[in-house]
Amino acid sequence: MGTCLVGAAVAGCVILAIRSLRADKKKGKGSCGGDCGRCKGCHH
Repeated sequence: MGTCLVGAAVAGCVILAIRSLRADKKKGKGSCGGDCGRCKGCHH
């Protein structure tokens, strides 16, 4: 029973995190933002 509750809590946190990331992306607040001068992940 406890395992199911913990699993449900973790799943809820993951769902909330994904919703937040998607909302930020729609608002243009992505992790890079298109500014490759500040983005450590761009390799052009």
